[in-house]
Amino acid sequence: MTTKVRTLLSVVVVGVVSTLAASALADDVCSGVPAKERNLGLLALRDNIVSVTPLNELRSAGKAKYSQTVGVSIKLRATPEISVPWLERVNGCHVAMAGSGRLAGNEVTADPFILPGTTVRVSESYAGYVLTLSATNLSEVQEIMQRSYAMISTPGSLKMASLEAR
Repeated sequence: MTTKVRTLLSVVVVGVVSTLAASALADDVCSGVPAKERNLGLLALRDNIVSVTPLNELRSAGKAKYSQTVGVSIKLRATPEISVPWLERVNGCHVAMAGSGRLAGNEVTADPFILPGTTVRVSESYAGYVLTLSATNLSEVQEIMQRSYAMISTPGSLKMASLEAR
């Protein structure tokens, strides 16, 4: 065997092993997660979205302070089957499924939760939950915002309620 053929075979074997390992990880992480949540992740809860707003951080440059958009804040309505650990588990499963290449379709291209470089945090708030999606790169932040606003701009999904304490 020539060195080129041997190298090519090594690359193929490493790729197959990596895919199998990612697939096994996805199966492990997704144990007990229903198929809809596996495939759609947190997009399966689209009907519970109350609002999507920019996530801003206060930054400083010398003495000057300014606000910079670093992502989005998505507020979800509380329902009996949802909790912070469950939301984190569904997102972890969905990210693992995407990483193993087992997701396909239009939902993947519109999903802000599986963008590379995106950090998702879940917390409780008054009457619901807050998902914060952030990134460090400006182009990633813009993509997060575009995809997040697109989630609620589908026909019939006008969201007017607020989870803010009064």
